[in-house]
Amino acid sequence: MQGKLCICLLVSLLFCACGYRFSGGEGVLSGSVQSVTVRIFENKSRWSDLDVIFTNDIVAKLRQSRSVNLSPGKVENVLCGKIEQVRVDTLSRSSDGTPQEKYVEIMLSVYITDDHGKKIWQTQVTEREAFFPGQSHALTMHAQNSAMAQISERLAERVMNELGQGF
Repeated sequence: MQGKLCICLLVSLLFCACGYRFSGGEGVLSGSVQSVTVRIFENKSRWSDLDVIFTNDIVAKLRQSRSVNLSPGKVENVLCGKIEQVRVDTLSRSSDGTPQEKYVEIMLSVYITDDHGKKIWQTQVTEREAFFPGQSHALTMHAQNSAMAQISERLAERVMNELGQGF
């Protein structure tokens, strides 16, 4: 029963979007794009919930920007994202071969489409964050998830900078 509820909630989130209106500024969006809807990012990785984390960070950056206002009406442009790749690897090992330091690297594609579905802007950004494995699998996963959250925040900021919103 709870599984069906979770699936219904997830499906409903896929069709939800927030509209934002741009008020001046410089950069890619200062010309033809006046407002944008943000869709839940596509997650091509095996890491669950990364799509929601990345989408929320982009929305948070849009809300922080002084050049973006909430748009209650119909929005013609859609900001979409795709988590292309998540790579976790070892940076250094101890003399017995145990990982001492690891890293997470995430590649994200972001694009904006017009009301006809044509891409009018796109970028691809990659960020990497190191972390120290814990004494247990649970501690290691916690450290790795924290590194992914930091990457998500930095990637959202880089996307906003590439959009030219200058905050």
